Amino acid sequence: MTVMIVAGVVLGVLYTLSPLSVLGVALAGAMAVRVSRPMSARERAWFFGLVGTAMALRLAVIAALFVFADPSRPYATFFGDEELFKNESLWLRNIHQGVLVSPADMIYAFDDVGRSNFIYMLAFIQALAGDAPYGINVLHAAWYMIGVLLLYALIRRSFGVVAALGTLAALLFLPSLFSWSISVLKEPLYILIAIVELICATQIVRAPRWPWRVAAIAGVLVCGATLESIRQGGWLLAIVGTSVGIAGAVIIPRPRVLLASMAALILFVSVAATQPAIRNGLVLRLQSYATLHWGHLLTPGYTYDLLDPETYVYGDRYRDYPMTGDQAARFVVRAAVSFVTVPWSSQIGSRTALAYLPEQAVWYVLVILGPVGAIAGFRRDPLVTSLLVAHGLAAAAMVALTGGNIGTLIRHRGLALPYLTSLAMVGACYLLSRPARSEATARLEPSFPRGEHA
Repeated sequence: MTVMIVAGVVLGVLYTLSPLSVLGVALAGAMAVRVSRPMSARERAWFFGLVGTAMALRLAVIAALFVFADPSRPYATFFGDEELFKNESLWLRNIHQGVLVSPADMIYAFDDVGRSNFIYMLAFIQALAGDAPYGINVLHAAWYMIGVLLLYALIRRSFGVVAALGTLAALLFLPSLFSWSISVLKEPLYILIAIVELICATQIVRAPRWPWRVAAIAGVLVCGATLESIRQGGWLLAIVGTSVGIAGAVIIPRPRVLLASMAALILFVSVAATQPAIRNGLVLRLQSYATLHWGHLLTPGYTYDLLDPETYVYGDRYRDYPMTGDQAARFVVRAAVSFVTVPWSSQIGSRTALAYLPEQAVWYVLVILGPVGAIAGFRRDPLVTSLLVAHGLAAAAMVALTGGNIGTLIRHRGLALPYLTSLAMVGACYLLSRPARSEATARLEPSFPRGEHA
C-alpha cells in the first residue's frame, strides 16, 4: 500500500512537471506490453531489454538537453529546424489564444516556407497541455517507439523472432535514427503513420471479412493524406507502395505471370516513350524535382550534384531552361547512385561527417542484404515482402530525386530505413541459416541410397 502511495505521488509530481512526458512514456509502455503478449519468456527478456534501454537513453538525452540548456534562451533544441518548429507552434498557439506577439513573430508564424499541418498539430498539443518545450521531445520519442514496435509485431509474424529482434535493435540504436527520434522534427510522427499505413495495406488482403478490408483501404487513404499533409510525397508512398506491393505479391511468386507482366511492361514503356505528350510530361515532372534539388544546394552545409555541370551556371534561373530527355535520364541515374553512396570519403568535410562513417558502413551492409532479404522473403511471406520492397522504393525515390544536401539526405534516408532494415534482417537470417541447413542435409544424405526417395 505504501509503495502504491509513493508511486502515485511521484507520478503526480512528474505529471505536473511534464504531462506530455508521462503520457508519452505511458503510451510507449502500453504498446510494448501489448506487443509482448505472445512472446516466450526468453524473447520477452530480449525484447524488454532492448525497448527499456532505448527509451531510457532517449529520456536521459532529453533530460541532459534540459539541464544544460542556455539560460539566456527560452529552451534548447537539438537541430536548427527543430527550433523553427517549436517557435512557430508556440506563436500560432499564442495567436489563437489571444496572447500578444511581436509583429515579427506574427509574420514568421504564417510564413509559407516549410509550412505543413505538422506545425498546427504541435500548436494544438501545446494549447491543450501548456508550454512543453521538452515534453514534446518525449512525445516524439514515444511516437517513434510505437511505430517501431508495430513494425516489430509485423516482422515477427511474417519472418520470425530473430529477424524482428534484429530490426528492432537496428531501428532503435542506429545513431542517426536515435538522434532525430528524440527531436521535434517531422520524422518520428511520419514513421509512425507510415508503419500504420503499411499494416493497413497488409489487411487489405488478409483481413478475414470484407468490411475489415474496406476499413483497411480507408486506413491507407487516411494515412496517405496525413503523410502528404506532413511532407510532400506521402500520397506516393501510400498509394504506389500499396498498389505495387499487392500487385507484386500476386505476380512475382508465379513465374509465368511474372514473365508475361514484364513483357507487357516493356511493351507499355516502349509505346509510351514514343508519345511526345507522355515523354514531355515525364521530363517536366523530373525538372520540378530537379528544381527542388537545386534548392537544397542553396542550404547551409555540404552538398552534392545530380545535374550536368553546365546546368548549374544558370543559378536561380535554372527553372527557366527546359530539361532534355537525356539530361532527365542522367539526373535519375545520378539520383539513384547518390542515394546509396553519398557521402563519399571525398565529401567528408567536418568531424561531424567523419563520425558518421561507421553508420555509413552499416548503411552499405543493409543495402547489400536488402535484395537477399527480398528474395528470401518472397519464399516465406510474399505479401509483406512485396509491400516492404514497394514502400521502400517509393520512399527512396521521394528522397533521391529531390536531395542535394548531404546532411538532409542522411536524415531523410531514414524514411526508407524501416523497410530496408526489415528486408536486410530477413536476408541476414537467411544467410546465417544456410550453413545449418547444409549441415543438416549432409547428415541426412547417407541415410538414403542413391536413386531412392525419402
